[in-house]
Amino acid sequence: MTSCASTASLFGADVVENLEIDDSFYRAEVEYELRGKLLRLRQKAASVLSEPDLLRKLLADSLSTFCVLFRHALRLHGVEGGMKKREVIAGAMERFGIDPAPFLTLLDLREERVKPKTVDPGPLLASYLREISVVVDAVDGLDK
Repeated sequence: MTSCASTASLFGADVVENLEIDDSFYRAEVEYELRGKLLRLRQKAASVLSEPDLLRKLLADSLSTFCVLFRHALRLHGVEGGMKKREVIAGAMERFGIDPAPFLTLLDLREERVKPKTVDPGPLLASYLREISVVVDAVDGLDK
């Protein structure tokens, strides 16, 4: 079976070769997504503050989203990083100066390296939100 399209069969000038992409739109989108997800996390956390198990689950579930957004923030700062969450967190620590502790705690929870009941979700939420804000500010600072 042969494929219909093959790069070997394309001819003509490369129409995107000299295309220049303005990173300000990319930066604005990453900032928008970070701020939006941070706001949503705060709202959802406020509704489950009195339920530690639900709060822990909410934080652990949000980690993947923030790692993806951190990967984009790192890229905007000229850092091509790995795809694994721990690599992204290490890159954010190096580039933005975040404290990796809340992220690593959440990764340990997700990977069942620690028991959920050993993690107090209140202080974890506070430090998690604070460190996400550091990355938001770093992305926002690129526009200035």
